[in-house]
Amino acid sequence: MKKTTSYFLSPWFFIILSAIIVYAFLGDLFIPRSEFDVANKQNDKIINMLNTQIENEIENHTQSPMHPGYIPESRQNAINYLKTIRTIESYSRYGVKSTKPRNYLELKIAFNDGTTAEEVYTGHPCSGYMGPCLLMKVEMKDGKAVKVFTNGQEKNGSPEWIIPDLSILIEKAIFYDIRRNHDKYFPPYKTQKNFDKEWEDQK
Repeated sequence: MKKTTSYFLSPWFFIILSAIIVYAFLGDLFIPRSEFDVANKQNDKIINMLNTQIENEIENHTQSPMHPGYIPESRQNAINYLKTIRTIESYSRYGVKSTKPRNYLELKIAFNDGTTAEEVYTGHPCSGYMGPCLLMKVEMKDGKAVKVFTNGQEKNGSPEWIIPDLSILIEKAIFYDIRRNHDKYFPPYKTQKNFDKEWEDQK
């Protein structure tokens, strides 16, 4: 009788154990998106703050001695690029309430020509353990923010607290173009001919 009971319990034991393991590692994949995953609350007070950060990021990443190597045209090329953007939207990879590892913020950039860049990596973590992170949707015109919508999380602290979030949004949007159009920001990559010439000129 004990053998029979053990025989029938064993499959159930492994099923339950497997379910626990799956939930532990993948459980919050099944957590639905919350109201904090939607940036639909307009906040006009962020517009000037964001435009200040746009100027700062253009300066920091094209002219600053802290980031050497940019060509003289890089500043204007960054400005021209920003003028092609219609909207920049941040979102959390697995949802702002997710506790899954590598739950980073990503950007969706929509351009005036109708094309879209999705899953633009920021490297900025967003963990449900810390509470919902700030999400934004920014409408742009001529390289400047004209409307800003959020998920409301900025109201949980001082305005100064969201400056890093604004910087990340613009910095990563610019960096997306730098990755695609390296020669608009830096000297062209050296080729084997360049290396050969350097060796010929070496005294």
